[in-house]
Amino acid sequence: MNNDFRLILNKIKATQQNTLRQTCLVSLSNSQIEEINKTIPLLKQTLTIYHNHKDSLILNPVTLIPNLLIIQNEYLVLSNCTINKFKSNQAQCIQLTNGLGNLLIFFLSNEHYKQWIDKLKQFCKLSNFSKKFYVKEQTVADYYIIQHKKTNKLYIANMSSISNAQMELLNSEMQTLRSVKHTSLLDLKWVYQDCRFIYLIYEYFRCEKLTTLLKQGLILDQTQLASIILQLLQLCKFLNKQSIYHGNITLNNILINLQSSYLSIYPINMKPLIKNDKDSIEQYKQSIELPYLAPEILEGSSNPSIDTDLYQIGAVLYQLTFYIKSDKDDVKQDSIKMELINKMEEQFIEASKIQAKQINLQQEYKMVFSTSQLDLLKRLLEKRDQRVKLEEAMKHHWFVNIKQKFKPKQERRKQHLPSLNTIIELCEQSESTKSFLNNQLRVDDEQVLDENNLIQEFMSELKKNNYQKPPSRENHEKLKDFQIFKTSYEQEKSNPQDQFKVSKTVV
Repeated sequence: MNNDFRLILNKIKATQQNTLRQTCLVSLSNSQIEEINKTIPLLKQTLTIYHNHKDSLILNPVTLIPNLLIIQNEYLVLSNCTINKFKSNQAQCIQLTNGLGNLLIFFLSNEHYKQWIDKLKQFCKLSNFSKKFYVKEQTVADYYIIQHKKTNKLYIANMSSISNAQMELLNSEMQTLRSVKHTSLLDLKWVYQDCRFIYLIYEYFRCEKLTTLLKQGLILDQTQLASIILQLLQLCKFLNKQSIYHGNITLNNILINLQSSYLSIYPINMKPLIKNDKDSIEQYKQSIELPYLAPEILEGSSNPSIDTDLYQIGAVLYQLTFYIKSDKDDVKQDSIKMELINKMEEQFIEASKIQAKQINLQQEYKMVFSTSQLDLLKRLLEKRDQRVKLEEAMKHHWFVNIKQKFKPKQERRKQHLPSLNTIIELCEQSESTKSFLNNQLRVDDEQVLDENNLIQEFMSELKKNNYQKPPSRENHEKLKDFQIFKTSYEQEKSNPQDQFKVSKTVV
């Protein structure tokens, strides 16, 4: 045993003799090992590990993939762990602790130690939040702008009181955000915990709650409404591929990204269950707003899943479709009334014959646009056996009709450059658009309302027109807007390495 390792180990034993006897590692199945072997690791190295049962130090290959530490045929979920550091003159030690026990990893190389500690901090629970950050101001409910004391860099922190937090559901959300990446999920940077709060820290972003915008008088047009619903469906498609679900898609949990060059959303406060026992299901039911609980959950005949996510998306579409602005502080979440949807359908049929009735219809509900919208709404809100499937919902004729409606006619393309204000007018334009994306984001190839096809057509036509005549000032400004939009889209379309495929499945 290296003398420096022995000094550190004796120091730890002096205060943690009893707890060091228990390991925090869990065995992997053969199928899980096969999947892990296919995954590109973040770090991989042979390191010195303290063997708890043998009370000895052993060299072992150690592999880090997102949120998982793999040692031979055992693993550790990092988002459940706290992290501590120990040093001597020539050696360093990282201690990982969870409810099961401890893991000690020793280093002789300071370079290797820094590599591992920086990566592990991205996934473990950290301490001393108040020593690292200033809390500057609240942005939306439970979200605060914070500033790093050393670097002065700004971040966003979601603060949850430990006394009020449902820890099992919160841990499940942290594990999910650690294990998968997607453009509609917030990019979790670190997690801190003290005796009062858990702090989920994200890269800085500027957002506003959709409910806040509605209270301020926002009325979505048909394309904006369809864009929100389609993005929710696309996120469900991605989560379904990872064998997980969101579990808490509600109107109150939708943030509008004000930094994006097109309308984009973040559905926050995920609640995927780790266990589906009776107590967990009951806790889940108490934490979800009643209008968003699928009939099969209320009846106790099914557990939360992608199918119940589809119902929640239907409930969001219902609340937006029949939204009426109120003077009250809170946006009213009405119980779902299928008879109201049927009544609207009947009025649309009548309105197709008499234009005046169509005008009267939209005076009361300003976000009711078409019978195809109401058809999708009904099919999302059906009971489980009759409910529309995910792939079918994404190809619904409401989205197809809107895409066709906004395709420019050939003769009009030669006259002017069509505007995309209908899908970006919610976004605040800044001098330099800060991209929320990074090279680890996984992006679905199907974009909202097939923007890429439209952009490519517009850009191609504009390029051809520019060869024929000098651009006007108006076209110059439009070209400038499209260059910003196109650059942002092309950044999204890059396909990163699939480092996040396995982690959630193993967890």
